[in-house]
Amino acid sequence: MRTARVWICGLLAGGVLCTGMAAHSAVMPGLYDASVSVPDQSAAARSVALQQALAAVLVKITGDRGALGLPALANLLKDPSQFLQQYRYQQSSTDGSAAATPTVMVDLRRTGAPAIASTGLLLWAKFDPEVLDHAVRAANEPLWGQERPVTLVWLAIQDDSGKSILSATNDPTVMRAMNSAADQRGIALTFPRMDARDQQAIGFPDISSDDVNRIQQASQVYKADATLVGSVYMTTPGQYAARWQLTAGAASQAWTAPPDTLANVSGDGIQTAADHLAQWFAVAAGATGENGVTVSVAGINSVDAYAKVLAYLSGLTAVKGVQVTRVENGTVYFSLDTRGSRDNLQQAVLLGGVLRPTAPAPAPAIATAIPPTTATALQFQYVP
Repeated sequence: MRTARVWICGLLAGGVLCTGMAAHSAVMPGLYDASVSVPDQSAAARSVALQQALAAVLVKITGDRGALGLPALANLLKDPSQFLQQYRYQQSSTDGSAAATPTVMVDLRRTGAPAIASTGLLLWAKFDPEVLDHAVRAANEPLWGQERPVTLVWLAIQDDSGKSILSATNDPTVMRAMNSAADQRGIALTFPRMDARDQQAIGFPDISSDDVNRIQQASQVYKADATLVGSVYMTTPGQYAARWQLTAGAASQAWTAPPDTLANVSGDGIQTAADHLAQWFAVAAGATGENGVTVSVAGINSVDAYAKVLAYLSGLTAVKGVQVTRVENGTVYFSLDTRGSRDNLQQAVLLGGVLRPTAPAPAPAIATAIPPTTATALQFQYVP
């Protein structure tokens, strides 16, 4: 380990470790691509499909499902080719299996492009993250990066057949509706197994009455970043209303949903949860960043660990630039220039599972040539 630290310090002395290092730390893949139905492979159909694909991506990366009604973003849809990296045609599955290629359908009536009827032929398109992010910032719109909270869903459903807790296997209609909404918004969901351990830890009344303590205890095994608790109940045959509570760290939001079909109420619960997550985690439009934010990361005792942490910090949406200021006893000190607030930075850092917060270190007993970490520094521990 000493050899690794010496080698890192040698790189520091040589000025090699700085900004611009490529990152591979995306928590949520697929934010910059989408598949849409096309009637054929003609240029006219492709033009409309590329608009739809770009529109789907803009909803995911801004965190705003009303993004297409914003004039600045509508202007970007006029020429999707300026952001396009690649596209291809593929055939969707027709058996309804889970292996079918997901299709994101977006209503573009506000931008003048017609919706495309679903067919078996899909156009998959991927857009350049760097170029598109720059365009969204230039349009003064929020940007929600790839570091996104994994959300655990506890859903109690009461209908004419009885009471149940949604699991990964017991209600495919609701599961499809929720996963489809999550795909459209670019968020990751996880569902309880409802195995013997879950059944002992939590029951239907705990969820329907929002028993915070029981829900928190049952959630610990899943290690999710956020928890969405829902209670869906029948109002009239075929119609369901819902109560929802979303919690992520210290942030929490509750809301109700008016009667609709079970699939629509379930899907809209995910859509609204995504709205709130974007409000909490996206870098707001025009947010004033901060330069020289000190971040210390302990437990970096190998070159691989060092490279992983540097790449991770460099890839965060809230970070414009990273410089290493010193390495000392397995702790690396970084200076970060940010795009948003310090809260934006701290929230984003914790989502990737690479770092965890640590308590502030005590002040050293004697003075040293290197100043101690300031009281305002953000302190983390590397998680191998």
